[in-house]
Amino acid sequence: MAASAVFSEYELRRMAIKFASEETATEASCVGSCSEEMDVRKVVKKCRGIEVKTRVKGSGTGKLSISMHVPKDTYDGMFGMRVEGLIDGVRAYGQSSTHPEFCITQEVYDEDGNKKYKAYPRCIMESGVSRSIENGAEEVKEVDLEISVMPDDYGQGMYEALDSELKEDTVKQNWMSKFDPDTMYTSLSHA
Repeated sequence: MAASAVFSEYELRRMAIKFASEETATEASCVGSCSEEMDVRKVVKKCRGIEVKTRVKGSGTGKLSISMHVPKDTYDGMFGMRVEGLIDGVRAYGQSSTHPEFCITQEVYDEDGNKKYKAYPRCIMESGVSRSIENGAEEVKEVDLEISVMPDDYGQGMYEALDSELKEDTVKQNWMSKFDPDTMYTSLSHA
């Protein structure tokens, strides 16, 4: 296999988060680590109790585990901490906090500096607020985020494109700030 045919994800240099209510995404690139795990559906055909055929298909769902320093407004938004009726400057988390959906976009590079665009169009925080403080620590602790990935209207949970193969300049320019699954298709027929 030629070295140019391999793209090994090595470094996440840029990440952005866009809530449905926002025009453009907010840069949130202070990421320590990010792992993804997309789910599958396994269908088995049995004949007299013996598996004779197996098919594995993507489900469009998955999970992201990200350790990062999150901008305060973005963090508050991800957890639904902007509660109506509070005085200016106060945030709260409780029974009235509903986690909203958001889109995550990323620029990932391989060890040779080749770029890949990634997007998860429908994400939601899967856990509640969880932070820790260690007095006297020599390093500021990153926040660990557990994020559920859901399928979009086309049944996709994740999109990716190598910069070298993506010919649509408008899509490249808008990927990080205004990702839209509709622009990924040559025709707009839903799955």
